[in-house]
Amino acid sequence: MNGRGEMHCRQCESLWVQAKGRKSFSITGSEPRYAPDLPFKMTHVALDVAVAPREKTVGGKVRYTLTTVSPDQREIRLDQWGVGVRSARVNGKSCEFRTEDRALKIRLEAPFASGVELSLEIEFETRNPRRGMYFTGPDRQDPQKPLQVWTQGQDEDHHFWFPTFDYPNQKASFEIIATVPKGFTAVANGALLSRESLGSGQERFHYKLASPQVIYLLTLVVAELATWKDEGPRGVPVEYFVAPGREADGKRSFSNTPKMIEAFEKVLGVPYAFEKYAQVAVQDFIFGGMENTSATTQTDQTLHDERAHLDFTSDALVAHELAHQWFGDLVTCRDWSQGWLNEGFATFMQRVWIEADSSKRFGLAQGGPDEAAYSQYLQLKEYLEEDSSAYRRPIVCNQYIEPIDLFDRHLYQKGGLVLNLLRAQLGPVQFWKSIELYLTRHRGGSVETLDLIRAIEETTGRNLRRFFDQWIFGAGHPELEVSLSWHEERKLLELGCEQKQTGGAPFVEKDGAKTWIFSLPVKVRLHFEDGSSQDEVLELGSIKDRGFFSCPKKPLFVNFDPGFTLPKTLEFKRPLEMLKAQLEKDPDCMGRITAVLELKKSSDRSAVEALSQALFKDAFWGVQAEAAAALGAMRVEGAKAALVRALEQGVHHPKARRAVVRALGSYRDPEASALLRRFAEKDPSYFVEADAAVALAQTTKSASQSRELFGFLKSKAETPSWRGTVRAGAIRAMGELAGLPRGELPEVLEWILEASKIGAQMDGRIAAIGVMGQSASLAAPFVRGRLLEVFSELCDEENFRIRMALVAALGASGMPEAIGLLSRVRSIDTDGRVRRHALEASQILSESGSLPEVVGTLKQALEKLEEEHRKLRAEWETKNK
Repeated sequence: MNGRGEMHCRQCESLWVQAKGRKSFSITGSEPRYAPDLPFKMTHVALDVAVAPREKTVGGKVRYTLTTVSPDQREIRLDQWGVGVRSARVNGKSCEFRTEDRALKIRLEAPFASGVELSLEIEFETRNPRRGMYFTGPDRQDPQKPLQVWTQGQDEDHHFWFPTFDYPNQKASFEIIATVPKGFTAVANGALLSRESLGSGQERFHYKLASPQVIYLLTLVVAELATWKDEGPRGVPVEYFVAPGREADGKRSFSNTPKMIEAFEKVLGVPYAFEKYAQVAVQDFIFGGMENTSATTQTDQTLHDERAHLDFTSDALVAHELAHQWFGDLVTCRDWSQGWLNEGFATFMQRVWIEADSSKRFGLAQGGPDEAAYSQYLQLKEYLEEDSSAYRRPIVCNQYIEPIDLFDRHLYQKGGLVLNLLRAQLGPVQFWKSIELYLTRHRGGSVETLDLIRAIEETTGRNLRRFFDQWIFGAGHPELEVSLSWHEERKLLELGCEQKQTGGAPFVEKDGAKTWIFSLPVKVRLHFEDGSSQDEVLELGSIKDRGFFSCPKKPLFVNFDPGFTLPKTLEFKRPLEMLKAQLEKDPDCMGRITAVLELKKSSDRSAVEALSQALFKDAFWGVQAEAAAALGAMRVEGAKAALVRALEQGVHHPKARRAVVRALGSYRDPEASALLRRFAEKDPSYFVEADAAVALAQTTKSASQSRELFGFLKSKAETPSWRGTVRAGAIRAMGELAGLPRGELPEVLEWILEASKIGAQMDGRIAAIGVMGQSASLAAPFVRGRLLEVFSELCDEENFRIRMALVAALGASGMPEAIGLLSRVRSIDTDGRVRRHALEASQILSESGSLPEVVGTLKQALEKLEEEHRKLRAEWETKNK
């Protein structure tokens, strides 16, 4: 419920910032936000508009059917910003109105009693809206770009193009009539009731969505589109719309959609609820996808060719947006603080699809338990990065500047991780029964976290208030240090577990620090030499916990948290022999990966041998990739040889091969360079070629070597590839060339600057901007001057992806001069994500002082220490052979 979530948010705020290195999530301008009052209930919306793509205008009328909730109201208030309102009528009678404070206020002749139904009609016209409706077409970047129009309502953006009640705490059925130029297709929510030619070079499309929905889920796309259909379970129409000529890429990207609907219906026990399911791929979309009810909008960046399909799939995006049709559309968060009920569930359901998927691509498994577990591990790493380097916050939080501030890795990745943990705690049968009750009880309604808690309690009889207090209303995660002892005389395995996290609530005092204690059971699986296993449970509930488990004999190895269901950091000290046995024999891929992570801390030759064997023999590419990364980080005798052999003899899975070439980039010698050059020149995978180019550049030691490599990288940058993958890799490689920041390679710098400018290939531009930011942190003064000139030019770019790349580059530059440019971006940008990132980058730069000099000194010291460490390790190994 709101009060519960908001209370925890405020109480915990002072505790989140205690963790070293973190900033507060609440930045300047943040304040507690609450849902608005609802004196009128909206029950139906009829939008009748004409869209002119070339003129960038939309106009017509919107009719609302309203019911009075609170009596004696003297006016009706709607949200609007920049909309040209022409007239307002209530029950057919003209009314006085005014626009002020980003609102349209309509004066009523007389107040209505409670429960009275009334009709409100508003005529309007809007030219080139700030947000909400986007007109894309020919521009300086691409003069041949086709005309397209698409809407994006989340979070509160539709009021920029028509007056509306723009908040997710009420729902209505939709009716959308769109008049568009002949040759254009209009796609909107619900069933297409009619399509008619008006005989004046225009066509009219009439759609109707019967199920009540929130305003932000309304959609309208107007473009020249190719289309085809599939059939989902129970005959549900599944429709696809892409730009003409992209049909093959669209089928490659979206073909699993009907199977996904079937898989989700099976586990949820709730059929897909709407008249159709459409996916529309549009250009310049500002998100990956948006789950508009019955008609998802996707970025056309996800459409890909056959070669990219070797190690790229759209399935995660498609599954995420489809899952929203249940979580976000069928039931919707009541206010933005509860947004995890939309995004956390959609992220979790990505894993559910991967678990259910048994298909293959090019002979390689696409889904299954290992893929699902590893995807969860990668999501954990993404959340941990935000938690450690940016801020820590509760998942439920109502303090922000704009709602988009909340759409972060805590909401998505951590929310999904917590749901996976909840499934493990309840067991799949009880979990899915609870979710079915939650969906059916609140079908068509608005929800908050307490609604989910009550559904679980009623289904299972379990009181999970503590679980939700810890994971949803509290911040952070367990940071565990586990030890192991074997007592031979008593045949007892002893496990000790200490919780090391700080920041959060509830907490206990320890050595002057506040430690938040998680209380929960953790499964432990003991594996024995004969192949048998024994499951135990270690109960966590204090700073230090111990468990004693009776065994017939000493375990061969121990898997702490099999299945990797607990979002955590873990340091588990085990004997080397146990780690090697686990890496070889644990059927749980994440058990093998945790063994890899511990083995890479060892300098023992047998650890290198074990990792080498995993790189060659493990059945799952994720373990191979982690083993390759470990060998690259260890940089001891035998590690490089294993990586070289892996490339020469062939690592089948391209994702594992990518990890090998990345790892080999840490070895600066001719053998590594020559081999990386081969894979940068040619590989079946775009991504392997791109990563090999970057790794190759990392092996260069001098400006003269870099100058020689530059010619090769220029030619690679001209290689055609999906989304400029190879070009972007070549540009990132140029950023790794020795001597570039010092200005010893002016020809390389000028090439990168040119590659960043408008008209160059888009993904290459983004890569070049990133290189500029990284180079600036160590750049010579005249180089920094050139970079600032180009950064200043980029401030006027309109493309969202470019602006985000620019902000990131300015933040990474370490240049105090960048603060003014970031302020300029914040003053003109309309997207809350860009403004927030620009403000955060400005704060970092303000506090960093002479960052370039500090970074340069530290980098030189680190390189010297690494070289000394390698020599000492080599001497030690020589003596102990």
